[in-house]
Amino acid sequence: MSEGRLTRSETDKIIAGVCGGLADYLGVDSVLVRLAFVVLLFASGIGFPIYLILWVIMPRADTVNQPNSEIIQKNIEEMGNTVTGSINRAGRPGTVGVIFILLGIYFLFNQLGWLNWVHGGILWPIIIIGLGAYLLVRRSQ
Repeated sequence: MSEGRLTRSETDKIIAGVCGGLADYLGVDSVLVRLAFVVLLFASGIGFPIYLILWVIMPRADTVNQPNSEIIQKNIEEMGNTVTGSINRAGRPGTVGVIFILLGIYFLFNQLGWLNWVHGGILWPIIIIGLGAYLLVRRSQ
């Protein structure tokens, strides 16, 4: 195990560096951590919310000495910019295509019984909290 503080990786990242940072901290291969998140996503649905929470609370190495409130604000801002940048890169037809794909995945997983956690009321509160936090950060700019 690493003796340092848990931080997001800047070099071993696909989305935000959460899995790479966890892998470095635990001293394991980042592929294993990513696989664990995928298994948690499909097994219980908790992998996605855990990833989002870690993205918000884990500092990057260059912000580790800043106050926690600043770290969280910057991470939420980064999350919003990542989502907005992805939408802008895809363009309008790409965005519509992604929405159809996500809807298809939702209905497929729902039919397979893999989305029991959605009916338990965990998905929509997470989405609403995320949108509210994003709007507050955008308003403060």
